[in-house]
Amino acid sequence: MLDETGPETWLVRARDDAPPEALVEGFARGFRLTSWSLVEAERRSLGVYTSAHHAEEAWWRHRDTGA
Repeated sequence: MLDETGPETWLVRARDDAPPEALVEGFARGFRLTSWSLVEAERRSLGVYTSAHHAEEAWWRHRDTGA
């Protein structure tokens, strides 16, 4: 699920009470997907998508493949 945390910013969570797993940020004309970490240097960019929902779907695919 996408949990909106601010303008053009969402956390990807498995459910309401689950910890965040990824971050989706809108920029320019796309949505950047990043693995979630409290330490910004540990976040890993996972691509740019045309919508926040496409980025979320990409996160679940990424997680399922164990990449």
